[in-house]
Amino acid sequence: MEENQVQVRGEAREVPWTILDTWLGVVLLILISVGLLMVTFLFQDEAKQFARGAGIMFAEMIYLLPVLIIFAWKRIRPGLLGFVKFDSLTMGLGCGLLIAAYAFVMAHNILLTFLGVDTQGEAVMKMLSELQSPVWLFLTAVIVAPFVEEIFFRGFLFQGFRQRYGWVAALLLSSGIFAASHLDPVSFIPTFALGAVLGYVYHRSNSLWPSIILHFLNNGFAMCALLAALRFPDMIPS
Repeated sequence: MEENQVQVRGEAREVPWTILDTWLGVVLLILISVGLLMVTFLFQDEAKQFARGAGIMFAEMIYLLPVLIIFAWKRIRPGLLGFVKFDSLTMGLGCGLLIAAYAFVMAHNILLTFLGVDTQGEAVMKMLSELQSPVWLFLTAVIVAPFVEEIFFRGFLFQGFRQRYGWVAALLLSSGIFAASHLDPVSFIPTFALGAVLGYVYHRSNSLWPSIILHFLNNGFAMCALLAALRFPDMIPS
């Protein structure tokens, strides 16, 4: 099949990486993340200074490393991740599901606020206030993260799991790992919901582009809201 051909909705393509390769990707991501955390712990002052600038973008790139290592080892073409055309119905479905997920997230955050639990937004606002410039975090969250995270979680993980376990199990596994990778127990459920939406849209289209675009819209809206809250704190009810 040509790489630019529209995929049949819901029809899983066969991929050359095995389930062992897929789980190896998860292990590699964990090892790389632990290594990065150890370096951060050992060189706290330098790491904090680095993270205030372009370093935050560099850290996000770790999601690409397991895929690059496995694809280079097995000589796999990147096009098999799902860089193919998609139809407009897929985007319409994705937008509808994303709106539904947002309603769920808002209800979840209202409940957390009622219970006196800090939400992920408050943690990100604190990070924004400590940065030299919010531009780096904005570029990382809105441009880099949707691209590299969709390559790993949907293009690589979801396809590998789907080929062995079926699409439902693949959706649950990839969404769970996606949520856990953000290292924020408070936001696990909303992040899982986002991962499930992106995974289902990927399953329907077999294309990375709809999930990348939806991820971009999600992160872009969230970052704009946080920047507005940081710029105009008086608008937030106490």
